[in-house]
Amino acid sequence: MRKSFLFLISLLFLASIVACSDDESSSSEDNNQVQDSSGPIEITIGKAGNLDSDLPNGDTVEDNEYTRFLEEELNVDYMLAYQGSSQDIQQKNSLAIASGDIPDVMVVDKTQLTQLVEADLIEDMTDAFNNTVSDDLRGAYKDTDDYGLSQATYDGKLMAIPNINPGADGVNLLWVREDWLDNLNLEKPKTLDEIIEVAKAFKEQDPDQNGKDDTVGLLGSQNIVNIGNSLFGFDTIFSYFDAYPEMWIEDEAGDVVYGSIQPETKEALAKLREMYELGVFESEFGVKKPEDSEELVVSGKSGIILYPWWAPFSVLRSQLEQDPKAEWTALTAPKNAQGTMNTHMTAPSSSYLVVKKGFEKSEVIVETLNYQFDIDQVQGDGYGFYEGVEDMGFNWANMPFSLLLSRYDDKEVKAAQVREVIEGNGSPDNLKGEPKQIYEDYLINQENPKKDLSAWARANAFLTGADVINKTDVNKVQGVFYGQTETMERRWANLQTMEDEVFLQIILGSEPLDYFDEFVSKWKSQGGDKITKEVSQIVDGN
Repeated sequence: MRKSFLFLISLLFLASIVACSDDESSSSEDNNQVQDSSGPIEITIGKAGNLDSDLPNGDTVEDNEYTRFLEEELNVDYMLAYQGSSQDIQQKNSLAIASGDIPDVMVVDKTQLTQLVEADLIEDMTDAFNNTVSDDLRGAYKDTDDYGLSQATYDGKLMAIPNINPGADGVNLLWVREDWLDNLNLEKPKTLDEIIEVAKAFKEQDPDQNGKDDTVGLLGSQNIVNIGNSLFGFDTIFSYFDAYPEMWIEDEAGDVVYGSIQPETKEALAKLREMYELGVFESEFGVKKPEDSEELVVSGKSGIILYPWWAPFSVLRSQLEQDPKAEWTALTAPKNAQGTMNTHMTAPSSSYLVVKKGFEKSEVIVETLNYQFDIDQVQGDGYGFYEGVEDMGFNWANMPFSLLLSRYDDKEVKAAQVREVIEGNGSPDNLKGEPKQIYEDYLINQENPKKDLSAWARANAFLTGADVINKTDVNKVQGVFYGQTETMERRWANLQTMEDEVFLQIILGSEPLDYFDEFVSKWKSQGGDKITKEVSQIVDGN
């Protein structure tokens, strides 16, 4: 005991000598000593996520194996200031912004980002991002032509870190029941006329062979188009005519224009009107929400739909639970005269992570995002999260910040990696994360088709759905602007409502086709022209 006491005294004496000799040490070293001795960096978060988390062992979205790993790696402490579902988080964010008392980190939309910048409530992230972002994450932004970064830049300053959406979510595929095609001796449709033929046959010729007149044609919904996840939307029928409603594009002269008011859109509406008159569509689509149309698929009444690549994860899986004999395939259709399917692409970024003004360690926010991106890219594979917990899949939302950081070509690339292995051009040993899971589920489903619907869903979503987006017969059209202007904030909701109503009225025949011209005039005079000028100035950098 006496020796230990003398040893301690010696250490204290040596420490005092070192302290005296370091009086001239730099302030940066002093700061580091303060940081090290002050404990973890505390970060309060406004987070999107379900309160009733299904994490095991009492873990929550605030405290789980993902957050604990990052807290240890970065010497931080992530704490929830508030939490809300995806439906109510925006309202909670708005209340925080209005009060002027925001958490250290929150994820907001473009309108809220502008409000925060104007109120001077958030940090300039330019230096923190440039000095700290990893090469891999920086490359993912470059793959989008830095769209999100430009949207988050105000007066040359990066005021937020944007998310990165998987672009495949904006592509609608034609999902068709192959067993119904076989029953009616029909080929897979490629052109718009062939789609019309198949849809009418599915409606009129008893494709399920149950002796009842109980099937419908091509499903739709009151949401005619959607640049994001379009469920039962007619997006690719519009783009068949080189029409891109709800999208800002460049015309042949290089001018920025709004797709919904172009002549090509009127041409597409004329065809949709004709298709409705021919009985191609399910007759009540104009009053149906997407979930209403889903019921017709699940109940076996529909066999031809326009839906994103991930349909097997949702509506098609639900349908197979009722009828395992159904065989669905995804097609890039309708194809135009050149043999390609035109499709719009979704916005590369749509949400923005902001940091509270005065937060002194912005670099650790970017470091967290570097980790989140890396973890997401391999779906947690190799990190040991929840090992041994049955049916515990990866969920990026359990990480500290609710900012999705994918790659714009994420789904297509993963499908292609697995396809190479299946065709003998690659080794399964090289697959990691989600590609590895896709391949394993493919093997499970090959051995016992549809016995494990989770395996069927993943394998078919990627290898039947996302894989076809890779094909050379798909023409991907990118918008030039997906954000919001000052006039949009005041006028856009009314303009959008008018557009939706007019398009439905024309298709259903309650208004003549030329009513489109009246709509265009009203749209332009009620704020559309001013908005177009604002968008053009943003795109041109003026």
